[in-house]
Amino acid sequence: MLEPLFESDKKEKILLYLYTKGESYPNEIARIFNLYINTVYNQLLKLEKGGVLYSKLKGKVRLFGINPRYPFRKELEALLKKTLRFLSEEEKEKFFKPRLRPRRTGKPF
Repeated sequence: MLEPLFESDKKEKILLYLYTKGESYPNEIARIFNLYINTVYNQLLKLEKGGVLYSKLKGKVRLFGINPRYPFRKELEALLKKTLRFLSEEEKEKFFKPRLRPRRTGKPF
């Protein structure tokens, strides 16, 4: 059940990003880490297939997040939280700073 987690550093970055941001689009993750979109999308699909992530369509784009029903979610989040403590402040600020406000929904005020 844990096989989808320990495969590449790209997966670690993606999981850390989703942990700090909640949900995200493949394009956003690829842009932030300067990765190819296909690489990011394939990693996201592997994690979703393993039950670690969920996805939902928002318009024409698929949005990914950590699956709240994943049996090891609490352990995974504890591991990701601990991993964040070992990153430099510069790296945390650049890649993993939590959102201060929610995303816009596109609905009129």
